[in-house]
Amino acid sequence: MLVHAPSQSLVFQAADPFAVRELIPKSRLLPSGDYNVAVKHTLPATRLLRNLGYDAPSPILTSYDWPGKYKPFAHQKVMAEFLTLHHRAFNLSDMGVGKSAAALWAADWLMKQKIVQRALILTPLSTMDRVWKNDIFDVLMHRVASTIYGTRERRLDMLKVNADFYIANHDALGIPDVTAAIRRRDDIDLVIVDEASMFRNHDTRRFKALKKMLRGDQRLWLLTGTPCPNAPTDAWALAQLVSPERVPQFFGSFKRQTMVQVTNFKWVARPDAYTLAYDAMQPAVRFKKSDCLDLPPVTYQDRQADITKEQREALNTMRTDMVAEIAKGSVTAVNAADKINKLRQILCGVVKVPDTGEYISLPHQPRTDVLLEAIEGASAKVLVIVPFKGIIQSLEGEVSKHRSCAVLNGDVSPGMRDKIIRDFKTQPDPHVLLCHPKVMAHGLNLTEADTLIFYAPIYSNDEFLQVVERFNRTGQTRKMTVVKIGAHPLEWEIYKLLDGKRISQNSILDLYRTVTG
Repeated sequence: MLVHAPSQSLVFQAADPFAVRELIPKSRLLPSGDYNVAVKHTLPATRLLRNLGYDAPSPILTSYDWPGKYKPFAHQKVMAEFLTLHHRAFNLSDMGVGKSAAALWAADWLMKQKIVQRALILTPLSTMDRVWKNDIFDVLMHRVASTIYGTRERRLDMLKVNADFYIANHDALGIPDVTAAIRRRDDIDLVIVDEASMFRNHDTRRFKALKKMLRGDQRLWLLTGTPCPNAPTDAWALAQLVSPERVPQFFGSFKRQTMVQVTNFKWVARPDAYTLAYDAMQPAVRFKKSDCLDLPPVTYQDRQADITKEQREALNTMRTDMVAEIAKGSVTAVNAADKINKLRQILCGVVKVPDTGEYISLPHQPRTDVLLEAIEGASAKVLVIVPFKGIIQSLEGEVSKHRSCAVLNGDVSPGMRDKIIRDFKTQPDPHVLLCHPKVMAHGLNLTEADTLIFYAPIYSNDEFLQVVERFNRTGQTRKMTVVKIGAHPLEWEIYKLLDGKRISQNSILDLYRTVTG
């Protein structure tokens, strides 16, 4: 099949050219040569040809200039092409392969073709600005985005902004007035749901609100690298949104198809359960990181966490003290380092009392939620770097509710540490290691992980490089993702310093001035 650019047509040799001519009236027969049919290269014609068994490319591959700062990878073009061809579909590719940019290019092309007017992006709070808004700026700088976040009134006001993309967090669906306002917008004819596995439970208010909000005429693209993180039955609710005809009407029937009950309270997956689950989640495109040959060995992702009221109050108190110290002219590098360190502890959710060495906990659930989201998105084992020992035990309790995990810090004996590392490398469990950066020794090889998460920034150029090298080293066979979590401009400034290897005594004083304004 050949794309004839001057006429914007597909020309090919058809076994039955008259059948093609009958199905696609605007096609025409060619009198001679290697090709006997020419078809105008449109999206509907491409779909019809594919239904007839012809490998027709989507017009996006031949009529799009792929705007933005970055050249799309080959697999991103395939993902974008796939999405343009399907009214409702899944992208089940791994975290870190560029699903968001591919979806944006596909949406932009459909907008240029007047097939889509506006799009709604539903995503976790942590990725609203740091992933989606940044990607729109980098990839589609000619498009306007409106972030739907804050009070009910502000969300409704932001929906009135004349934008191409509206970005809302998943929990916006819990506000009835907001979901009703979106449903009334006939011009929002594409919905993109990122981290769609968070809608896998059909009993949640979040799932019910999404299903109620969606109109039958809307395009829907669900993006997730972990469609069935707990059991094959996770596929049922997502299939209900995209392709309900592929699953039974009731969840119980699908559960009996994919699971077998072994005790009153225990069900296990049948041998063909995950095949049935993936068959249900169609149409779908999926790329593993290992499939993406042109992808860099390490990709980076920033995730924004929120701050609790208690953390904000503690930060404000600290800032007041720091401003007073500046007024007195009593700020030294040592004193500044101590204050910055305490601010970092507050943002993590625990503060060490200098006199007693005890730890005082502050509510920090929003940050923990972001951590759990990132862990769920990983395709292999996970390393989590936690810069303060006082918060690790709390995180162990939270993470272990979802994934098997173990702790590596100074309190763990050398013998136990060796066993944990050996089990991490050779056994299914633990899936997650919660590590203090100082125990990530030179020579330690943890290539079983493909995802490294910084729960918060560490403050050492050397430790940062050594931590990354624990899984980015000889023996690593996977593409890797480094996730950086931050909740405050101070933390993002530290990450910026680490990226440039510019942590120093002078940078401490600069950070101090940044915090105090």
